[in-house]
Amino acid sequence: MAKDELIREIQLKRQLSELDGSPVPEYDPSDGMETVEELKRYVRFLYSSLQEKDRENRQVRDEMAEIKAELKAANRRADSEAESRQRLFDKLERFMDSQKEADNEKKKLLRRIETLENRLALANQALYGGGKTCSEKYSGKKSEGINDGRDDFDGTEKSLPEGTPGPVGKSHTSEEDTSKSEKAEGGEADAQDTVQDNGTGQTCYHGASRKGCSYIKEVIGNPIFHECVVPEGCKVIKVKKPRKIKTLVQRLEEHHFQRLLVEYPDGSRRVITAPVDEDGKEILEELVPGTGITATLLSFMIFNRYIMASPAYREAKNRYPDMDWHTCRQNLLNWEDKGAIMLNMLLPALKDMALEDGANVNVDETWYRYQTHFGHNKTYMWCLVNRKAGIVIFFYEDTVDKNGKVHTGGRRRAVLKEFLGDAKIKSLQSDGYNVYMYLDDEMVDVEHICCLAHVHNKLQEAKRLGYKIVDFFLSGIKKLYKRERMYASDPKYYTPERIKKARNDEYTDGIINSMHVKLLDLIAKGEEEFPDKVWRALNYFYNFWDRIFAYRNDGEYSIDNMAVERAIRPLTVQRKNSLFFCSPKGAKNSGIFNTFISTCQQKCRNFRDFFVDFVREWNKGRRDYDNLVRLAFSPATN
Repeated sequence: MAKDELIREIQLKRQLSELDGSPVPEYDPSDGMETVEELKRYVRFLYSSLQEKDRENRQVRDEMAEIKAELKAANRRADSEAESRQRLFDKLERFMDSQKEADNEKKKLLRRIETLENRLALANQALYGGGKTCSEKYSGKKSEGINDGRDDFDGTEKSLPEGTPGPVGKSHTSEEDTSKSEKAEGGEADAQDTVQDNGTGQTCYHGASRKGCSYIKEVIGNPIFHECVVPEGCKVIKVKKPRKIKTLVQRLEEHHFQRLLVEYPDGSRRVITAPVDEDGKEILEELVPGTGITATLLSFMIFNRYIMASPAYREAKNRYPDMDWHTCRQNLLNWEDKGAIMLNMLLPALKDMALEDGANVNVDETWYRYQTHFGHNKTYMWCLVNRKAGIVIFFYEDTVDKNGKVHTGGRRRAVLKEFLGDAKIKSLQSDGYNVYMYLDDEMVDVEHICCLAHVHNKLQEAKRLGYKIVDFFLSGIKKLYKRERMYASDPKYYTPERIKKARNDEYTDGIINSMHVKLLDLIAKGEEEFPDKVWRALNYFYNFWDRIFAYRNDGEYSIDNMAVERAIRPLTVQRKNSLFFCSPKGAKNSGIFNTFISTCQQKCRNFRDFFVDFVREWNKGRRDYDNLVRLAFSPATN
């Protein structure tokens, strides 16, 4: 702000105050500062002022020490020196008053600096996506981050972040993007070890540990046997069990195929590549159309990029030069585009399998960034999981708002609604935030289920802050999870019908009813009786009570939404390593590859083998995508 404008603004404020008869308001120079650079300069000025006050305080303290020394000497003098002692006491009193004024001024500066730090953090968040103030780093308070809104959400509109439009009606949402809190750096709701049936007769373990599993001692592929040379004059008494030694053979090979221009008996000419050896024929069968690499090599690139979370520039700069192959990262990305185009052909068939009639699906989303000429735009990737079918689908869709503006990778209700389309699914499970903000009341035939693990996470966070009033609810939730592990331990005995009956037996009813009575008693006391964290956890539990325990309505429902939370977790690692995509196309490719990688993991199948087999069938001319998907993920192949 120019100096003349600043003076004119101060004079106008004073004149208005004189006309109203009100006291002249104190002017804060930071009110007119709009840019981050101005705020930073002002903060540095305040810090320098604070340091100057500290130097003055040290001088005052030194003078006080001298006065005290003089007082001690004066006390030893005669009564005739009483007048000088009184003078010293007066001086000391004046110094104490000045010290008090300096302390008050120092506190004002500290409060102003903290206010400006918070403003800087918000400005940095708008530019770079987050940041913590100095006071928050050491106080343990959580700063406003890239996705704030979910952790403090308790099921009411007033708990939404400032500027976030609430849902229209009960659960409709406006057509504007809203922000919510990121699940703390991969800190989604606390996981409970569960065992899920993928519908193929095999059980996929969804836990962080290997509890109950034995160590697998399998032979790697076809072992290569090396015979032992018997020393001369020695006799073999017994052939012992062979010694197993593992090694890694990893290299890149470049094959040159002879091309011939031949003339056929009818006079036509054509260039042919027809190798005489079987190895050459197998390599041509794996050739990715439009590239000069095989499906084996491309699957290796996809594995490193999306499973090992290694960005393309690291691959081109570090990994491949070690194999004597010097290429640029754009080549790698172009080849990945070809693979994504091919796999995209399978997505409609995979979607039909995931959204079959009567399906139970889990849904959630996470954020990404992609680069533009004007900076980085925040976007969202949705994830849908069908636990019974063992299918995971990531979708990244464009939406159009009411003004006709296209939004890339939106988070609007229209994204989920358009993806589901006319699918007649039975239930949709998500956290309370998505249920409240993005699910449509028009989906009357779909049962909306909330996640009990999110409730557990909010209560656990309140307990970590020292509020033991939530122990009763944590104990009840622990008992419910113990029952769920019992059902999953014997899937042959605990059929969906028996699970539903057990979820509604007298024991479970007693746990849930006691928690409900306790919750109603606490809610009746009012918000002012509890700390903010405790009240938000209790209010969230209260507002979504019916949807949280809707999992008891069917034995195939899940108690929590951890299936999709675990599916999203690898994407958070990729996001930390790669930071952003260079274009929306990169985000869409990520969704395609992660879809088939996660589905292969659910189906207990190696993604690289799946991709190589698919490219071979493609090169044979097969375009029956429905059959290819069902053949690739049928129980016989698992």
